[in-house]
Amino acid sequence: MRIVPLEEIAARALNNVVKGRSLKSYLEREYRRLGIPDRARPVLVGLVSNVARRWMVLSYLLEEERERPPKGFSKWLKLVIAYQAVFRKVPYEKLKVKAEKEWYEEMLKVEPEDLEREFGPRVFRSVPKWAWREIAKVAEPIAFVDSLDFREHFWIRVRDPKVIKRLKELRLELEESELPDVFKAKGPMRVLITTKLHPKKVIIMEKASAWIAHLTEGKVLDLTSAPGGKALHAQDLGRIVVANDIDPKRFAFREIERVAGDARRGPFRRAFDTVILDPDCTGIGRLHSPESRLWLAMTSKEKMAEYQRELIRASIKYLKKGGRLIYSTCTITYEENEGHEKLMNELGLRAVEVEVASPGFKRGWRRFLPNVHGTIGFTLTVHEF
Repeated sequence: MRIVPLEEIAARALNNVVKGRSLKSYLEREYRRLGIPDRARPVLVGLVSNVARRWMVLSYLLEEERERPPKGFSKWLKLVIAYQAVFRKVPYEKLKVKAEKEWYEEMLKVEPEDLEREFGPRVFRSVPKWAWREIAKVAEPIAFVDSLDFREHFWIRVRDPKVIKRLKELRLELEESELPDVFKAKGPMRVLITTKLHPKKVIIMEKASAWIAHLTEGKVLDLTSAPGGKALHAQDLGRIVVANDIDPKRFAFREIERVAGDARRGPFRRAFDTVILDPDCTGIGRLHSPESRLWLAMTSKEKMAEYQRELIRASIKYLKKGGRLIYSTCTITYEENEGHEKLMNELGLRAVEVEVASPGFKRGWRRFLPNVHGTIGFTLTVHEF
């Protein structure tokens, strides 16, 4: 049986992402199909992530299509091989895939810092022009992107306080946050999976996202819930929770009450004290994700905002008078966030001030920035009905 090189698996994974498919699902299938051992999986994930971070500058270097991700396995394989030469300096003799020797040795001579000088910081970080401009409105773009790409910690939500001793035995360094159940962690994240502590005792969850459940009250409807982390968190805090999503296969947690339906036409009554609305968005705040990095070049903030307005209109149909809508996105554009304030006011919603993160562009809107708060780029607001 032929041993499939990691470069080939990475190229197929990236090509699948461009087609709109789930990276996690694809890799999980490949792990099983090819019998990839647990110790090799972080290497593969790292290769996929790193090529996604540099696909644009490598495309410029190879004089391929530059501002949109390539399509096709062979094009991605060439980018992966170029990455191995330019950024990892893998000797030709140790390369596990076929490549023209003369071309590869020319790639070995290229230095990453020269690429950044030649093509600029935006292209070097593979961020579309429009997204770079959006980031510049709220932060220094290089600091914003690099804080996501090279973060040395991750965030966890502790479901059982007794597990903290066990986490420290697993060589995880923990630091308390302003939320009682959320900790900054340093160390091997994957140990939480291999020991099965996630998700029973601990949830790997961004601090920004964890704030949502702490702002909920009473009976909660999570309108666009999958995978369901916010809904589960609210339930753990003692709320009565219903989690809805258009695709039931996307739910990752079985402990919550789940409903499958289009949020715009959901089978709900005006019965909820809190509606959580975290809709699909451009995902600029998750640039460290290969999906976000590649999809961003094919995404429109205007189309996303139009879809979000449909969901906002639907959300108030399920909200009791005096209830609260908690709206959040993992992006930082005005159009997908504060730009909805006028519509919210027209629907009878009024902003509530919450002391979270940094102020946004309008009263009641708050924004997390990776280079300031150490978590993903994230915007949230609380509005009462």
